[in-house]
Amino acid sequence: MGCTTSSAATNLASLPQSLVETFGSYDVFVKENKAKLPVLGMLMLDAKSGKRDMGGFDHPGSFSYQIKQQVVKGLTLEVCHSGKLTPDLEKSFVASISALEAAGASVICGDTGFMMWFQSLARQSTKLPVILSSLAVLPSITCSYGAHEQIAVLTADSQLLKPMATLIHDECSVDINDQRFVFVGCEDIPGFQQISAGQHDDAAKMEAGLVAKATKVLEEHPQVRAFLLESTELPRYAKALRKATFRPVFDALNLCDFYIASHLDNPRFGVKDWDDAKQGKRPEFNFGQLVSNATEIVKPVLDTLKVTDIAMQIYETSKQAAVSMLVRSKRAGITLGVIRLDYHYPPAPGDVDHPGSYPYEVHYHMVKGLTFEMCQAGKLTPEVETAFLQGIKDLEAKGVSVITGDCGFMMWLQELARRNTKLPVIMSSLATLPAITASYTRNEQVAIFTANGQSLLGMEQLIKAECGVDVKDKRYIFVGCEEVPGFEAVALGQKVDVRKVTPGIVKKAQEILTKHPQVRAILMECTELPPYSDAVRHVCGVPVFDAIT
Repeated sequence: MGCTTSSAATNLASLPQSLVETFGSYDVFVKENKAKLPVLGMLMLDAKSGKRDMGGFDHPGSFSYQIKQQVVKGLTLEVCHSGKLTPDLEKSFVASISALEAAGASVICGDTGFMMWFQSLARQSTKLPVILSSLAVLPSITCSYGAHEQIAVLTADSQLLKPMATLIHDECSVDINDQRFVFVGCEDIPGFQQISAGQHDDAAKMEAGLVAKATKVLEEHPQVRAFLLESTELPRYAKALRKATFRPVFDALNLCDFYIASHLDNPRFGVKDWDDAKQGKRPEFNFGQLVSNATEIVKPVLDTLKVTDIAMQIYETSKQAAVSMLVRSKRAGITLGVIRLDYHYPPAPGDVDHPGSYPYEVHYHMVKGLTFEMCQAGKLTPEVETAFLQGIKDLEAKGVSVITGDCGFMMWLQELARRNTKLPVIMSSLATLPAITASYTRNEQVAIFTANGQSLLGMEQLIKAECGVDVKDKRYIFVGCEEVPGFEAVALGQKVDVRKVTPGIVKKAQEILTKHPQVRAILMECTELPPYSDAVRHVCGVPVFDAIT
């Protein structure tokens, strides 16, 4: 796992600032790294046949990272519909999970949403996060829209979903009878039954039928703001739906990307590949071409890497994913709008306020008079409220796709923002917490790092109302960073010295994991914490989510 001195120096120089400052040398970076290469583990039915098409959830080329697939011997779609496993099938199911763990999986999913019946069994059989249905992301989508707005959920068969109502509520905190959700079955679309059986000859007919059904949904439910494709057979049609409906479309692919992102570095600053891509010098990395003819599980990422160290493989994988996302977001015209505090400090690379932190275009609007203290208190003067709403309008005028803020305490302003725009609004990374939590057992925990632990506890009722999260739940460990040397600059509105703060954040993470061994993941709630996510991930070896992921 070694390398020459010259190549070591080159590799270290190409790393993000946070990693360089944490490890100091390439040899130390490799030796002390505890992170592992992100690999998606997929449980497969034992009855699928036919060709796997690019864009399909079960095609390795649909992902920009490694995927390992494991057939569960004897598990059929009919068995999944019944929600019951025989003793032999249960053993086969658990054995398949163990096989994916042995293959290096970072997260486990399934090739049909009806495997949710076995989510509890899966979680009890592994310490890895388990996401057997894209419905896990529904609460996070919902909180970005107003109470009068709706989400359309497209499923393989709405009648088969009804017996799962209690299960879905327990596993995903979703009430399928809530008027905010419009569940739509696709079983009557011409060609869908053939596609479900692995026959894609009628894909064009299926796409046309799905677009027609989505269009009808919007006519009957004009308050629908987004679509969630619950069925794993539908992601290949997401692009067509976005184009036809002008609505965001979420699916199982997006959810897997979200979990994998918690294992990736943020390579978007100080990297030549990234700079070249932003200037249009580098073509999109086409993972699909590498695997389009694959007949078995392939390794599209590792086949292209000429490095031998896991730590650097993670970093190289992160670069590829970032460049690919940049090109795709430009092609689709996706942009992010960020409401900024009235602070003028130079943001650190990786910070929400640093435009180089994202793999897509970002527009900022600084709200005159909006201070950190105002956001903590959740109270605006009439003048600042007017300026805040004007900021929302200005970002809309720039054509942004979604609106966020550069301070997690702006969650106090989330409802105000939502009332004044039809765009999704996500003022805090806590919105992702339900999706993270759903992937672990009730005995496992998530550590939430925030700028000030006491201030966040004062938002208890707001967080519960907005995100469906009870901050007093024993599953959550809240960690204030206000005492970390150098981090006081956040509250003062000053430039943060990343070099000074990094050791303290890493040390705090290590202490939390030692004190709370049931912690399986970390969520960086504060928008100024993402610069330290990479260091924590590599030193502690746990998935780290933040406002960037």
